[in-house]
Amino acid sequence: MLFGMGGKLLYAATRVALPPLALAHMGLDDYGLWAACFVLVGYLGMAASGFTLVYLRTSAEHHARGDTAAIARLLSTGMAAMAALTAVLMAALVWALPHLMGLLKVAPAQQPLASLLWLGTAAVFLADMSLGAFANVLHAIGRVRQEQQVWVAAFVLESVLIVCLLQAGWGVRSLLAAFALRYLFSASANAVLACRALPGLRLSWRLFDRRLLPRFFGFGAGMQLSGLIASALHSADRLLAGALIGPQATALVDLASKLPTSAAAIASSASGVAVSAAARHDVQGRGDAVRQVYRDASRITVAGLALILPWMAALADPLSRAWLGAGPTQTALAPLLPWMVLGLHAHMLTGPVNAISRGRGRLGADFSYHGLRAGALAIAVALAWQAGRQDLPGLVAAMALAQAAAASCFLVAAHRRLCGEGRSLAASVGLPTVAAYLLAAAVAGGLQAALPLAADANRLQALGVLLAAAAAWLPLAAWILGRWLLSPAEIRSLARRLPRPLSWRTA
Repeated sequence: MLFGMGGKLLYAATRVALPPLALAHMGLDDYGLWAACFVLVGYLGMAASGFTLVYLRTSAEHHARGDTAAIARLLSTGMAAMAALTAVLMAALVWALPHLMGLLKVAPAQQPLASLLWLGTAAVFLADMSLGAFANVLHAIGRVRQEQQVWVAAFVLESVLIVCLLQAGWGVRSLLAAFALRYLFSASANAVLACRALPGLRLSWRLFDRRLLPRFFGFGAGMQLSGLIASALHSADRLLAGALIGPQATALVDLASKLPTSAAAIASSASGVAVSAAARHDVQGRGDAVRQVYRDASRITVAGLALILPWMAALADPLSRAWLGAGPTQTALAPLLPWMVLGLHAHMLTGPVNAISRGRGRLGADFSYHGLRAGALAIAVALAWQAGRQDLPGLVAAMALAQAAAASCFLVAAHRRLCGEGRSLAASVGLPTVAAYLLAAAVAGGLQAALPLAADANRLQALGVLLAAAAAWLPLAAWILGRWLLSPAEIRSLARRLPRPLSWRTA
């Protein structure tokens, strides 16, 4: 799990570094088109979410029996079925493209570029939806680290390609080319690793087994429907901004989500591991082990999120200024960042309990959460609009508060259902999170008084403020959260992996 968090940290660094570089080589409108690609890809990708869970659970079951031939039949059937489904989805996207152009208010001069980006990104992603089955098999058989190593190598390759192609003058097209090569590499590497791990594993049309289709299109269809709803809710802020204001608003909301999303991804590795671990324990009937996976994933998620997101919310202005530099984009983005952090933080706290439910093949919790999110979002946006807050910060604030309320209600109910009581939730999730925000506010307030940042401060000055804030925040927050949430054995293990100046005494 520590390797996964390290990989997420490196991924976050690349995702934070690339947008300013991209914006230096293209306009905000072009970047807005690229951001819209991943709204579309998010919807399309949910069509594979049910297949992913079927691969995880069924491969784990077959691997426990040593039945590689059954895994081969599962893969051959699932990949053929997904190939047919992706062809239908691609045709639907081509048909819907003119309507999407109008919905997102794409200017006529930009429509050829938008078509290239959207169709190209969708084609790459849909192809990976079939070939990506090998990564799911590696998770199911406990080779999580190998799959994560491939993922790290793939996004590093993508980052290097983006830098080279931007410098070569490819503009926004460089992002698409690097994206395609990244997925080609990862699919090929995972296929090689899966075949090495499971001697005798092969794919063939002769292994297609129609009796397996109900697994993919029965339970899998329910998971896909859940995923589609989740994608719609996740991208609601960007869709509303684009539909009401235009591509620039989509770009601003996407940029405002980039930093917190990249930071939160560091802690999400715990939930990713929890899905496959819960699936393996559940098929073996080990209920106590499943609950222990949830407790461990929850503690690590809470600690990881609280270590970085409150600090980002409290230092939104210097953080955005150091990232993008002073200018209109930074001025528009800074007020959005704290709200994006709040909404995302609440949502990410539900990750472990959702991961356990999916690993056990139970989807009721998913749909309950979707209903809460949709209802809260509709009420919040309607109230904000009625109050005359038609500006982008008002909409973002309303949606973030709605997300936080929905996530809190869901987490209380789901924790009680899984653990049989709800009292431990306050001590393990609520209090550490609130304490982290109060500590971050205190650090930011003291720093603002000692080192006030001028309105025209440049990147270097903003970076100096951030370094001072990090020096004050990180040791204190790490010590408090570590002592509160981690076991002595976990603290010792983490201390051994840290550089000597960063490690803390465990005696």
